[in-house]
Amino acid sequence: MDFLNQLVEFITTPLGLMLLGGGLGLALQADQKRPLLSWILVSIFGFAASLSKFADEFIKEPPSLVFPLQQIREVGRPLAIVLLLMLIIVALKTKSYWRQKIIPKPVIYIVLVQCMIFIKILIYGDVGFAFLSATTFGGLVWSILWGPSRWLQDDRNFQLGIWAIAMVGTIFIIANGYQALIDPYAITFVHGWFLGTTGNPHHAAVLITATIPSFLFLYFQREQSRWMRGLWIGLLAMSIFALLMTASRTGAIMAVVSVLMFFRYRGGSLLQMVLFIGVIAAITLPFLNPSDADTTGILTSTVGKWDNLDSNTRENVWNGYLNLFIENPLFGAPFQGDRLLFGESSWLGVLGSLGLIGAVPMFMFGLSSLQMIYKLDRLCKARPEYYLHCSAVMAGLLSLLVGGISEAYLLGNLTFSILAVLLYLVLGNYLLEVAHRDDYLDFVSHQ
Repeated sequence: MDFLNQLVEFITTPLGLMLLGGGLGLALQADQKRPLLSWILVSIFGFAASLSKFADEFIKEPPSLVFPLQQIREVGRPLAIVLLLMLIIVALKTKSYWRQKIIPKPVIYIVLVQCMIFIKILIYGDVGFAFLSATTFGGLVWSILWGPSRWLQDDRNFQLGIWAIAMVGTIFIIANGYQALIDPYAITFVHGWFLGTTGNPHHAAVLITATIPSFLFLYFQREQSRWMRGLWIGLLAMSIFALLMTASRTGAIMAVVSVLMFFRYRGGSLLQMVLFIGVIAAITLPFLNPSDADTTGILTSTVGKWDNLDSNTRENVWNGYLNLFIENPLFGAPFQGDRLLFGESSWLGVLGSLGLIGAVPMFMFGLSSLQMIYKLDRLCKARPEYYLHCSAVMAGLLSLLVGGISEAYLLGNLTFSILAVLLYLVLGNYLLEVAHRDDYLDFVSHQ
């Protein structure tokens, strides 16, 4: 396969050998006695899973990135698979302690959805691609459930799990900041919108918004030193700037949902954050005005999109999915080609492409995720010391569910978006199991 040839060619280069050696060393050294190494591997894998190249009928090959980002992006998919194998190695070394329920219920339903996708591709599409997709998604779910989910034995590992998500955003910001200093056009060539090292501006926006709750959690941690709090708020500021540059309305809605959920019971902190974001917008927006200096159109197109917020670019796609479901309510519409492609909606995409056999588990995934959010909200009321913990998970998970209305990333099999969903689910599952354990211990102690 092409990706295997790409990987072999890459790892024979000095850069490839260095990255492979470093990754293997990290995987072999990582264990429960050194949890930081394990979570670092998750962060590196998350960034690799986000790497992609933009392509459409007009642009077959995007502009090259600077060294070594171009070389890494070229093998993004196979590199992510190799890192996934390393995560599996670490997961195999993990031992269970007090945790009993390591599988969140929503994960079961999203696996069922992927099973339906696998069966449909197997029947109508490319058999090899079907098995490759099933293997990579299965490997991802297994590595998260038997790795990070079982690493979560104490609050220290919970904090590291949140830190790992934030580090994906940190790597993304640093990598694209480095690129922007040398050649900003290569990461803004799509109508002048910021897409970074991802496949399109919407993917960049989803990555950014998925990490916002993690930055907020780390910033508000009481034990953080002043300079660390300054670092996290600085990274959050750069993330908001990058989000504005994507001109993604989906990303903007997700960010609003995320911030409101995080500060739902803390009006004072919410006001501070709104003022903080307002200051960033006040500083940023004047530079987004068209001017003669904007010769590449990088900023002009961004402002143009924000000026047309009432335009509906997804109506035709959504209506198409609804019509497909009406015509083929049980199994969805047959497809042409070797794979099943989804448009601009995870929820309607399943409805139209898979019918009820895919939509039922998909909507059960959404319902069970909302149930987890509700339970976490109750937990933080009963245990105020877990307010930040619960809020980070609730904000991250709800924003990703909402964003799935207009983007199809919930149906991916090896992307940062689906990794973020799985991580927030296992983090939330840990908090609920901690609460259950503590309630049981309190009950026993009073007998």
